Amino acid sequence: MKSLFPGVLLLLIVAGASALIAQFLPPVIGPVFVAVVLGILVANILRPDMKVYGPGVKLGLKKFLKVAIVLLGAGISFQEIRGFGLEGLIVIVTLIAAVFVVAVALGRLLKVALRRVLLIAVGVSICGNTAVATTAPLIDADEDEVAMAVGIVTLFGVLSVLLYPLIGTLLGMSDLIFGVWAGTAINDTSQVVAAGFIFSEEAGKVATTIKLTRNVMIVPVVLGVAYFYRRRMQAETGEKVKIREIFPTFVLGFLALAAANSLGWLAEGLQEGLMATSRFLILVALSGIGLSVDLKKLKGIGWKPFGFGFVVELILAVGAVLLILAVFGVW
Repeated sequence: MKSLFPGVLLLLIVAGASALIAQFLPPVIGPVFVAVVLGILVANILRPDMKVYGPGVKLGLKKFLKVAIVLLGAGISFQEIRGFGLEGLIVIVTLIAAVFVVAVALGRLLKVALRRVLLIAVGVSICGNTAVATTAPLIDADEDEVAMAVGIVTLFGVLSVLLYPLIGTLLGMSDLIFGVWAGTAINDTSQVVAAGFIFSEEAGKVATTIKLTRNVMIVPVVLGVAYFYRRRMQAETGEKVKIREIFPTFVLGFLALAAANSLGWLAEGLQEGLMATSRFLILVALSGIGLSVDLKKLKGIGWKPFGFGFVVELILAVGAVLLILAVFGVW
């Protein structure tokens, strides 16, 4: 416990400071992005001795995050999928599949490392930074790669909040079409809500429902990404892929809480408490991502991942509009 205490205390300080700073910034930026940036600044300016703080920081990255993801299930309801209808589900599933196909092909073309491709793709297609953090340990991503993906996903998500309502207005989109577009094509939940309600109250409601439905897809997508990555590595190492070994058991806890919430077994106060705890633990864990980043290594990432992220976001935005029109048949 003595070896863990300094690092955990540092995580709590960075997380608390990030939550405080985020209150003075636009909500679409979010405390998670602040935590990663602040952690990077602390690690590279103050340079704490990681022999002292490292064990506690690693505990946050490996254990706190898993607990946070389990508790995240308390905010998921399977009725949300059924409630929006088959059309919405078709759009969501088709776009997620398209994003990964395009991302992998484009990653090969631009020669972007596979782990970076998968982290950006899962962050763009599902639920932003939470999806990035959930996927990272399953594909052996290091802290620099996670920080890169969080930065890209947040940057383009914030730009989407500013640009989507303007584009939707210029194109004369209806509340329904804009809501579905924002819900399927913008990264983080808070950014989706912001863009939707900027456009109109009705669009905000539609966008939020679609985004929550999209969030439920985190389980099959993350499992699929882990399996895909291991199969690609198998071609290089010859090691056989065993589902049992790559299956993240904490996902079962996530599904159990989601099922309990869907059945109405969680009292409102309990649900809110579990979700608040989940958000805080995610903030603490991703503070550890920042604290583990060496800026010298981060500089070596280059422009390709950012160019890759931009192209994927652009394809998602345009593809979503075309697919929504094809499925819903109205503008």
